[in-house]
Amino acid sequence: MAARPSTIRNDRFSFFTKLVLMGAFIGSLGVTLGCTKKTADDPNTLYVGLSAAPATLDPRNAMDAGGMRLTNLLFSSIVRIGPDLEIIGEAASRWSYKNLVYTFTLRPGLVFAGHPDDKTGTGVPVTKEDIEFSIEAFRASGRFASSLEPIESYTVEYGPEGGLLVMKLKHYSATLLTDLTPVKILPAKLVKEKGDAFRDKPVGTGPFQFVSSDANEIRLQANPLNPYSAPKIQNLVFKIVREDNTRFLKLVKGELDLLQQELPPTKVTELEKKDEFQIFKYPGLSMTYLLINLKDETFKKKEARQALSESLNRDEIIRFKLEGLAQSATSILSPINPYHDGSLKAPIFNLEAAKKKVSDLGLAGKEVVLKTSNSTQAVENGRVLANKIEATGLKVKLQSFEWATFYKDMDQGNFQLATMRWVGTTDPDIYKTAFHSEQVPPKGRNRGSYLNPQLDRLVDLGRGIENVGRRIDHYKRVQRIVYEDLPIIPLWYDFEVAVANKRVKNYVPSKNGDYTSLTKVEKQ
Repeated sequence: MAARPSTIRNDRFSFFTKLVLMGAFIGSLGVTLGCTKKTADDPNTLYVGLSAAPATLDPRNAMDAGGMRLTNLLFSSIVRIGPDLEIIGEAASRWSYKNLVYTFTLRPGLVFAGHPDDKTGTGVPVTKEDIEFSIEAFRASGRFASSLEPIESYTVEYGPEGGLLVMKLKHYSATLLTDLTPVKILPAKLVKEKGDAFRDKPVGTGPFQFVSSDANEIRLQANPLNPYSAPKIQNLVFKIVREDNTRFLKLVKGELDLLQQELPPTKVTELEKKDEFQIFKYPGLSMTYLLINLKDETFKKKEARQALSESLNRDEIIRFKLEGLAQSATSILSPINPYHDGSLKAPIFNLEAAKKKVSDLGLAGKEVVLKTSNSTQAVENGRVLANKIEATGLKVKLQSFEWATFYKDMDQGNFQLATMRWVGTTDPDIYKTAFHSEQVPPKGRNRGSYLNPQLDRLVDLGRGIENVGRRIDHYKRVQRIVYEDLPIIPLWYDFEVAVANKRVKNYVPSKNGDYTSLTKVEKQ
């Protein structure tokens, strides 16, 4: 049976909601007054808080931010995105490109740590067959098939001394290196034996290896067999603490060492008054938006979507609700991205114009459903947005769901409106994944079912542009089409905020928001 949603009316709290909030307060009081031991005192173990468990640790299926960040620690890619958004080598030490051929030089000594066939503790060596299997596994996936389509053929030679991966392309692809970053090296024999159960105990070649997981935590340990990115810290424990206030209190009490993008803005303000924490605030790559189901009759007309956008006073929300830790958004690509179109103007708040559009479309009094995940911050943001939208004459019912159910609903088109985020976006080819007519789930992430033949042609052409300047100009045109057509409602660019106890040393958060910086961390 599907999980039942929490339905929240905007004019008053339901009796049930009051009970939930009272329970959360009592639980928080217990945490505050109790005599819980500081588990984070261990200098060999870093305790990191998460608001939700990742859906899977199998990199072929990890699509949520938490899952992608964790699989980056467990598995190696041929190349990956570095902390300053550049492509850097991982399994490959270097590469070259000429006449539609990429040649990657693979590092020697790659081994799978924690493999059940490892009887000596020295790891199971990566083979040519593992690399071939991995590429084919991702090419066969509906999620990655389109991005890897330019690969015509490839050859692999690999042994203890290293080797070569040579890829021949059908046509030039400006995105190929970026598209290779999710492709992780998998142990072919083990994946074939375990099937879907591989996700329960994943085995990779990354800087950390999997130890255990349950509903409350995920344990990793440093992979001593990876000589290229050996972590400073011995153990990583990701504590899954779903309630914002409890997560905050655990950090304050010293039960957590680090929260990265896992605190509501009001809590960040509180922590800035305390001396024992390092606060990192910086512009990032995340964009919060209102997802619209364009198959729903209510929002098929652009005027209805314009009314939604005009009803939202983003500056007011950012100032008073987000403590100034955001800026109004115009595009999926954030201002720190070189492809961002800075000429696009922030959406204008015009409630009277929004009311008129709703009235003229005959939508006054019509009830629509806005879905969010059930995290406290998501629900609070949803409540604010619902109240603003209701001022147009629409009636808004707010529903919140446990993350897995919410994510499934988004992929299946089971929504009218929903709050979502694009996280870690670096290449403008994201516009193909997000809006191309062939990228409706399960193939891609065009969850709103947007159909625009002109945009389809442009995003298809964008991959073949070699000159960076021309490519920037091309994607400015793409951004403007989406900006004007409003298949989604851009809300704000979230500032990235990380908070670390001062006993955590050498922590420098990555611009792309991943966890690779944790390999450098030490702890007193």
